[in-house]
Amino acid sequence: MRIMERGLASFDIYAIVLELQDLIGCYVEKIYQLSRDEILLRVQQKTANQKVSIFIRNGELLCLTQKPFEAPEKPSLFAMTLRKYLLNGKISEITQHEFDRIIKIKIGRKEGDYTLVCELFSKGNVILLNPEGRIIRPLIKQEWASRLIKSGEMYLPPPSQTNPFRLTEEKFKELLTKSSKDLVRTLATSMNLSGMYAEEICVRAGLDKNTKVSDVNEMSIKKIYDELRKFLTMFQERKIQPVLVKKDGTIIDILPVPFLSYTGMKFEPTVSFSKGLEPFIHVRKVIKPQEEKHRKNTEKLQRQQVQQQELIEGFKKSIVKKKLEADLIYLNYQTCEKVLQEITVLLRQKEKEDGISKIRQNPLVKQFDPTANELIVFLTDGKGNSVEVALDFRKSVSENAAQMYGEGKKLQEKLKGAEEAVVQTKHELETLKETDVVEEKKEVKHEKQWWFERFRWFISTEGNLVVAGRDASSNDLVVKKYLSDGDRYAHADIHGAPSCVIKSRGMNDEKLPISEKTLEEACLFAASYSRAWNQFGEASAYWVLPEQVSKTPESGEYVPKGAFMIRGKRNYFRCKLEVAVGLVPVGNVEKLMGGPVAAVAARAIKGYAILVPGVTKKSAIAQKLAKAFDVSTDVVEKVLPPGDFTIVKNIGFELK
Repeated sequence: MRIMERGLASFDIYAIVLELQDLIGCYVEKIYQLSRDEILLRVQQKTANQKVSIFIRNGELLCLTQKPFEAPEKPSLFAMTLRKYLLNGKISEITQHEFDRIIKIKIGRKEGDYTLVCELFSKGNVILLNPEGRIIRPLIKQEWASRLIKSGEMYLPPPSQTNPFRLTEEKFKELLTKSSKDLVRTLATSMNLSGMYAEEICVRAGLDKNTKVSDVNEMSIKKIYDELRKFLTMFQERKIQPVLVKKDGTIIDILPVPFLSYTGMKFEPTVSFSKGLEPFIHVRKVIKPQEEKHRKNTEKLQRQQVQQQELIEGFKKSIVKKKLEADLIYLNYQTCEKVLQEITVLLRQKEKEDGISKIRQNPLVKQFDPTANELIVFLTDGKGNSVEVALDFRKSVSENAAQMYGEGKKLQEKLKGAEEAVVQTKHELETLKETDVVEEKKEVKHEKQWWFERFRWFISTEGNLVVAGRDASSNDLVVKKYLSDGDRYAHADIHGAPSCVIKSRGMNDEKLPISEKTLEEACLFAASYSRAWNQFGEASAYWVLPEQVSKTPESGEYVPKGAFMIRGKRNYFRCKLEVAVGLVPVGNVEKLMGGPVAAVAARAIKGYAILVPGVTKKSAIAQKLAKAFDVSTDVVEKVLPPGDFTIVKNIGFELK
């Protein structure tokens, strides 16, 4: 299962905008509104005869993609508005507003430059502006105290936040020292870095993210600032190195640079951050009202737990401090008594100025102000260490010590109450987890049947459609009707194997070259779905050109139904018998696909299972997988090879 548990951060937007600069000068050829909150802009690239699309999911995602999408039969009003003003327009500018999660795409027409504003925060919005900056139409009408998003209004962005690229060291220090939060939350909010990037800066600076800002010294502040500057420079100098983040072989995230804070995960370099987001197009988290309430309750209890822990730590420190002060008062009994006696004498005098001045000059007195009832003295602990202690000069030494001990006891009672409260909060959190709202499974639509579904099929890692016969009749049909010029034919080197056609096209009939990788995957497919399954651990398969495949036999020979004559050189692969099964996007629905592990792993959106020849009956395996993927057992059995199985690995889900 590909999971991107976080939304796009401002740094992600910065990286996306950097890469989108390559689209400047390109023309917008087609515009679709795929769903209520998904927009697709098809763009003709300048340097190659290729088309790329800008995919926008309102409030969540913006990326480049070459994935095919099924266009709606009727365009929406918003789509028609975009087409009216933007079609055939030339992209002239793509920018990030300040350091916010807002991308502005300026598209020029004869009458002027229109701007498509993509707001990728909160509930999001996609807004079309005229050349004067007035709103032509928004995807959603919105109203706040500071701005109004509706047709005819001037577009006003949200109030600007801190831009870390413009932070001087002095301003950075000022924002940091003003905070009463811990380090990571201060960097995330005051510096506008977002949580994950703030945590990364803490790791790079070698500091605990939970450290209170008040406990961070000057040297550490400088270290944090220096690491932040180094991090920002990578973006400014376009030295980003995008990587896919994998856990247990599953892509769970993408980063513009490798993170030191991501432990226990593997990084896989990818050429583009904006294109690397493509696998997450079909991943979306729909939060229902009850889930939102559950999430807020959980976050509230978690914040409460953190505050209670901080309170407990504060009580513990204060208890230790009060006991130390009481002990020091008794340890320095005579010194304290002498100072207190001098003050008692002073208070009886009419003229006090000289007496006050004299007491203040005493090296043991740090501060003395009778009008404010304040007396702070330096008391030694017998080891040469000096501690500041506040005394009540109207009380005796014993009374001051007794007061300290008494305050310590009160703090002990408060500590006990706080510890009981944190246990209660922990219990409430555990109870909440036990009654966790389970996210409803995404509805799997099976209404549309594609032509290739009557055969065995899979989509290769690189997008080529591969189809194969299920029996003798469909072997004949798949070759006679669907093997065309530019395609390839594959077959296992064993009697009783499907005829496979490797199309030089994708499932939407778009032209695609057939690579060596696709040919190898097709041979693996042909071998695994043959009689070799359950007989061998490996098998040979080959591919040939369409003109090498014939139904015409040699003189004196006979070609049975479903079989073909192959003339000329055969290109062989040695194939390990192994398949994977997972739900993959086909158009705007999900289909269960069986095929080579690499092809299924590249497209599966809810995890996948890897199977090899084994001893478990097909029906038993089908029941397990049907439950995991929320489909019928018939659907599962159709995508499995003939024979028995062993599930060697399941990724992204649990089998029950």
